[in-house]
Amino acid sequence: MTAVESTSGRARCAVGLCVAAAIAWTAIAVPASAGQPFDPFQTSSALQQRTPGLVDPLKQSCDVPSRALTFAAAVDLALCRNPTTRAAWAAAHEQAAALGEAESAWLPEIAAVGTGTRTFGQHIDLTGNTVSFDQNTGDAALNLSWTLYDFGARTGRITNARRLLDAAAANASSVVQQTVLSVVQGYYGLVAADADLLAAKTTESVTAHSLEIARTLRTGGAGTLADVLQAETAFDQAVLTRVQAEAAAQTARGTLAVTLGLIADKPFTLDAAPVPAEVPALTARMADLMDEAMRQRPDLAAAQAQRDAAEANISVARAAGLPVISVNTGRDFISSTGIPDQNYSLVGVNVTVPIFTGFNVSYGVRQAQAALQASEANEEQVRLGVSLGVWNAYYALDSANQQLSVTAALTKTAEDNEQVALGRYQAGVGTIVDVLTAQTAAATARQVRISAELGWRVTRAQLALALGRLSNAEPLQDTASLP
Repeated sequence: MTAVESTSGRARCAVGLCVAAAIAWTAIAVPASAGQPFDPFQTSSALQQRTPGLVDPLKQSCDVPSRALTFAAAVDLALCRNPTTRAAWAAAHEQAAALGEAESAWLPEIAAVGTGTRTFGQHIDLTGNTVSFDQNTGDAALNLSWTLYDFGARTGRITNARRLLDAAAANASSVVQQTVLSVVQGYYGLVAADADLLAAKTTESVTAHSLEIARTLRTGGAGTLADVLQAETAFDQAVLTRVQAEAAAQTARGTLAVTLGLIADKPFTLDAAPVPAEVPALTARMADLMDEAMRQRPDLAAAQAQRDAAEANISVARAAGLPVISVNTGRDFISSTGIPDQNYSLVGVNVTVPIFTGFNVSYGVRQAQAALQASEANEEQVRLGVSLGVWNAYYALDSANQQLSVTAALTKTAEDNEQVALGRYQAGVGTIVDVLTAQTAAATARQVRISAELGWRVTRAQLALALGRLSNAEPLQDTASLP
């Protein structure tokens, strides 16, 4: 239905279009001149509301601190500089913009169109005379189109975009926690590598002392060449172990640097807190831990949001086969040489009713329903994975706690035995075999202790991750309070 308005109606329509155009131009031009992105639907705030307590690395400076890195400082640096974390936040911002794009469907679309044409040349009239002509034509129009009702298509798209924003925000939170776990592994992996190097140097020093004693005893006639050769073999093996430990420490340092978002050769030092002398036993009920994980795990929240988005897509697919009602209005001005100017307005209401679309709508609905079923299956798979993660992490930490206690006693006993065996050999009442056996046992005990400390650090973080509570704080400082 289209109608040409009266003179007063054309004037009112022209004023309305000019006001709408002015609002649209202000929305675009003013924020751009201020150097700030325009966000009339506050989608950035919507993203912040979905990620409480998390720092957006795309809005932060990521300077490397000059002091030694504590664990918390290392996590802050990684969350700001790690490319994986930044990419997850960028994806969340992209989805926030997609939500704004979906919500913009509620507003009218305004377009200005202008053309200018100059026509010139010659033609022969009926009398045979050559006539020159030169004509200028100008056409300017301002058009507005506004969808009034579409039987839920816009609402479905907006709901879908909101749920996908929920999923993107939850995924960003999940990536943050995974990054924290990577820092735990890298940070304390370097601490363990440095401890391994120190232990290797200790073993090298001890075997060098044993070699010196063996040589002294042989010179004095109380030792044999076999003793010296065995001591030299042990010393050479200790040197080899120390060289390997140095290489492993450098590798661990480069790995941590890259995890922090730094180049591999970036120099830094660590300020790591020591492992406590005693750790509390786990007393939490497994059912309580499972409930907490189901509430807090961001990857499960992302899967649930993706399921909701797929459900909203079904209404969008169904609406594709329903009518759409829209209003269109425009203001046109045409000016041509030798012809009176034309100035008019148009207002129309359009109703589009799909009659036959080649079964496109039917198959679109079936596709959306199948996508929903796949999302539901994925959600259930993630839920099962969450339960298994909590189960495994809990008992891994319980074992790590016990290993700390056992290795503490083992290390002390082995080192005491090492000193006794060396003293007996130096006094002439022990053998070099006793010394080498004790030294090997002590070196092994030191390595086992270092591995136990690293395992305890990592398994605490893994349980925190399984529960969905891993942050830049020292993971699970009080494990006895879980949950």
